[in-house]
Amino acid sequence: MGLWKLLGVTACAMFGVVTVAQAANPITTAFYSADAAALVHNDSLFIFAGHDEQGAQGTNNKFFLMNDWHVLVTTDMENYHDYGAVLSYKTFKWADASAFAGHCEYRNGKYYWYVAVHHGSIKQDEGFAIGVAVADHPSGPWVDAIGHALVTDLTENDVKLNIDPAIFYDGDDIWMYWGSWNAGRRVKLKENMIELASKPEDIGIKDFFEAPWMHKFRGNYYFSYASGYPSTTNYSMAPSINGPWTQKGVINAKEDNSETNHQAIFKYMGHWYFMHHGANSPGGWTYRRSVNIDYLYYDRDGNIQKIVRTDGVDKVNNALIKDGAYRLTVSHSNLALQDDGDMVIQQTADETADNQLWIVAAGKTARHYTLQNYGTKKYYCPQAVLLDTVRTSATPCEIRIENASEKKGYYLFANYDDDYLGDILNVSKEPGMPLITWVRSGTDNQKIQFVSSVIPSAVEESSSSSDVIPDPDRGSSSSSSVIPSSSSSVIPSSSSGVIPSAVEGSSSSETSLHLATKVLSRSMNYDPLARMVRLAGEAHWTVFSLNGHIVQCGFGSQVSMNNVGRGTFLVRSGKETLKVVNP
Repeated sequence: MGLWKLLGVTACAMFGVVTVAQAANPITTAFYSADAAALVHNDSLFIFAGHDEQGAQGTNNKFFLMNDWHVLVTTDMENYHDYGAVLSYKTFKWADASAFAGHCEYRNGKYYWYVAVHHGSIKQDEGFAIGVAVADHPSGPWVDAIGHALVTDLTENDVKLNIDPAIFYDGDDIWMYWGSWNAGRRVKLKENMIELASKPEDIGIKDFFEAPWMHKFRGNYYFSYASGYPSTTNYSMAPSINGPWTQKGVINAKEDNSETNHQAIFKYMGHWYFMHHGANSPGGWTYRRSVNIDYLYYDRDGNIQKIVRTDGVDKVNNALIKDGAYRLTVSHSNLALQDDGDMVIQQTADETADNQLWIVAAGKTARHYTLQNYGTKKYYCPQAVLLDTVRTSATPCEIRIENASEKKGYYLFANYDDDYLGDILNVSKEPGMPLITWVRSGTDNQKIQFVSSVIPSAVEESSSSSDVIPDPDRGSSSSSSVIPSSSSSVIPSSSSGVIPSAVEGSSSSETSLHLATKVLSRSMNYDPLARMVRLAGEAHWTVFSLNGHIVQCGFGSQVSMNNVGRGTFLVRSGKETLKVVNP
């Protein structure tokens, strides 16, 4: 599916030429960009960026020439679509110049973009004000949400330079932070997003200069900001949004050839990212900046590690993992994950080892899955305790799985919110080394490759009582050991539609089937009008094509057949298999 269908918009419908940037830092060289904010919505990352228009470096042009803002979007951190200059200071009839830094948030079904512009008539100090634009989609059209500024030089307890607004949701509370020239403020907003709900108050951060950004992680509050000038990015940390704040120091050093330092910290598809601007595009300098994105990591105590500036982050694949059978290998060692006596270890890969085969089934919420070992029938169920070995359990549990890198594989999270995941102990490449729970560090011993596989045939298993249907593609090629192509010979006629057991007096043609499973009870039935298989109770189920390939898996008391297409399918739950002819 194309990006535009995915986003529900038409490419080029409003803004003509589509500009696409490829993965690298800076994220685009099509225009000079700065002061970017990030918004993750519906599995897409939207970037709201200022636009530097200053000419080449000279002695008389040392000021920021900025007239509009761009919005870019990506779903893979490599390809960025630029919607163009979707918002200008001219959108605000009361403004007369300067499209400075802004921040957009989604609420009440709309997008609210808070931006700093120069006021056309109110100038008690620097003359900057904060306006609010609103739209139904980041691509616009954007309009002035109020018809006047939200904050001006006349606002009680404002600052001399009212720039750099940033929005933060803390439960039901909506906060806006802003400020510059070593003075920062915060204020509560009303639910309508366009009115102040309190008097502005001092943020209480001693080394603050400008560029406030707030986020929360593991129950702690993180306030990051530009400090000094030329600026570094520093942060402070507190157990409450009201403090007390502990200064933690520099996380991003002074930018090369750029005096300003403006950041956004956000989580997208299992990664924490640090977005900042430098002057690393051709012809770049202090007034011709460009947006970059690098990784952000925490240590075991929740401290932010210093940012390592790179040439760009890895491309990710945000498509959901398909239900089915997989062999899992660790990227740094190429060894297979194996269930070894209820402990998950890396071991020399063996395509015939059942305890190296894993069955993935979608969970109840997006990007959550059950991961069941085919050989032991146990589930991957890690404890969210650092340095604890990852074990398997007879009781199903769901884990969050996110793509770490399109080339390197996936993260298996033990606790997604706390950034804990599976990690091969000591980055070892030795067989037998256990998988443990550790803090996400981005190293390859935390990245797991999912290699699609097939389930061994029942002939090889001698009528195993597996909860998962055998795959005939792994069996002999003789006519006696594969499922016949005729649907009538696959499932003998019966009023219940349940496959008779080969040990219950079935015919010779029936005994040649791989689906020789004993029926203990006839608890499944198919409603063709609703296209629904109903089970006697909640249970794990799997839908197969006639050649034995998994179509979908899940857990529950009903199996919807609406998304599998027309044809004949086999639905397996426990030890029962039901033939379904989907009209």
